[in-house]
Amino acid sequence: MRKNLTGRPIIMISLDAISDTDVNYLLTLPNFRKLASYGLLHRGVESLFISNTYPVHTSISTGVLPSEHGLFDNVIFDPVKNSEKWRAHKKLIKVKTLPERAYEKGLVSCAMMYPCTPGEKIRYHLAEVPGTESMFFRGIKFVHYSSTFRLCPKFFRYMKKCKSFNYFGIDTFIAFTARDLIAKEKADFYMLHLQDTDHQKHHSGIDSEDVKKSIEYDDKLLGIILEGIFEAERNAGGDPEKGISHFDILLFSDHACFNIHTNILPNDLLKKADIGPEAAWFQTVNGACFLHISPTISIEDEAKLDTFLEKFSKMEGVKRRLTEEEMHDSGAIDAGFTLGFTPVPGFTFGAMKKGQHGFTLDNDNYTIFYLEIGPGLIAPDQAGKETSGGSILEVGKKAIGLVERTGTSEGSAR
Repeated sequence: MRKNLTGRPIIMISLDAISDTDVNYLLTLPNFRKLASYGLLHRGVESLFISNTYPVHTSISTGVLPSEHGLFDNVIFDPVKNSEKWRAHKKLIKVKTLPERAYEKGLVSCAMMYPCTPGEKIRYHLAEVPGTESMFFRGIKFVHYSSTFRLCPKFFRYMKKCKSFNYFGIDTFIAFTARDLIAKEKADFYMLHLQDTDHQKHHSGIDSEDVKKSIEYDDKLLGIILEGIFEAERNAGGDPEKGISHFDILLFSDHACFNIHTNILPNDLLKKADIGPEAAWFQTVNGACFLHISPTISIEDEAKLDTFLEKFSKMEGVKRRLTEEEMHDSGAIDAGFTLGFTPVPGFTFGAMKKGQHGFTLDNDNYTIFYLEIGPGLIAPDQAGKETSGGSILEVGKKAIGLVERTGTSEGSAR
């Protein structure tokens, strides 16, 4: 049973790649609409730059910008091998995370596919282990970092409902498992990450029928999680029809997405300009690219690079150079990059997919949302209302405040 005796359970649910425009459709669906009636819905919320999954989720987990927590982009790029390694492990984060705070406060935690939690002390843990290595080695890491034995009964129970071990199946498993844990009061603090809509937007574009179906399925999964919340509410003497009084809930997105028709490959262009990776190279993050210049670059290569940059900044699809503030806040300067560029929406730097993110925050129709529910977050008269503006960083700060106010003072949960 729960170890926390002094506060309400905290539930964080991330709907990956749900934009503010998607909220219009979500509000027509029963479960999101019901949740919105219980809480304060913030629309037109800014994400963070770089607006990619791992930097944003880490900022939510730490309450600070990437320049402070140190997680620059989803991956580490090796220009010599032309390969990428995902920044998946907690050890890469420079500051205290929400799971760390929860553990210190004596809370029992549950994290399911939340980025950068491998290595955290989490009792119920479905670790996200992305990468390009073989499924065999990823499987070994998954078993090592996850609460494999605790979750095994759930795998067998919900295997048929999941149908396959893709994003759809994983999201299904997360919802049913979270429902059971919440209903039986097994944890104090939940971090749940549903990813299928992001996957569908990448592969079919943001306006496709597959995306619409995925958003509808997100709503069904929210309904499954609500079943557990309602059961626990009734057990605690509450009435779900009157609101949620025994939980604090943060439901949010991490970034929006744009349709893509053309990709630009900056490193291929450098190669054509006879500039090798030993002199300079770009890390591409889809909605931006960042240039690393070797401190030992030759005078000849430096002259070639100057000519290249003048042409590159004016080529079709390149919108503008990144500002000093964007370079700093994104963590790019600390990661060793000198300057960066962002493309016109519709273009992307790097891999060609039908939908991409990672863009700067000055683009139209690129905002997200968050919804806060519960007496630890809103006043009773705020339920069912909407506001506009703000930053997703507020979610992290609110979650940190909840964790710090909740829990025992008798040491860490075991």
